[in-house]
Amino acid sequence: MSLVIKMKKAKKVSPKKTNSIISTDNEMSKLIILILVVALVFALFYVITLFVTKKDTDLPKKTDDDEEVVIQYQNILAGNIFSQKDDEYYVLVYFKNDNNVDLYKSYLSYYKSSVEDAIPYYYVDMADAFNSSFIADKSNLVSDINDLKFSQTAFLRIRDNNIISTYEGNEQITGKLGRMTK
Repeated sequence: MSLVIKMKKAKKVSPKKTNSIISTDNEMSKLIILILVVALVFALFYVITLFVTKKDTDLPKKTDDDEEVVIQYQNILAGNIFSQKDDEYYVLVYFKNDNNVDLYKSYLSYYKSSVEDAIPYYYVDMADAFNSSFIADKSNLVSDINDLKFSQTAFLRIRDNNIISTYEGNEQITGKLGRMTK
């Protein structure tokens, strides 16, 4: 049996050693292509950055004559009519289709500048989408915010979160505003 084992061992072929040829030209060209692609990406980002920052420098610079941005506190939402910090104030609730809105605002502006102890006032623009739930076919000018509805321009006087007087329509509003500015 030992002869059979020897013969099997003899039949086993020993692995041949092969020399692999490394293609340095192929590897080198891949490396050069990779470096070029990376350099092109960096160059592209550099050009984009220059373009964007150039646009920023083209913007007009702020000068001393420019006005400061002022936050408008006079415009409120209908849902906030009863939640103003003042104990007593007026609210002009207006619709865009009312041609007298500019007149009302002029009266209020004159009132504020000419009356020493002027009661503060606020505006509610019913064209604002947030105020749409307060629009109805018939006005309901009550001190409960859930039941408050407007069908036309109204001028309200509010004290301690309650409506104490209401004016609707051009004649009533201009009459009240005219008396306030005398």
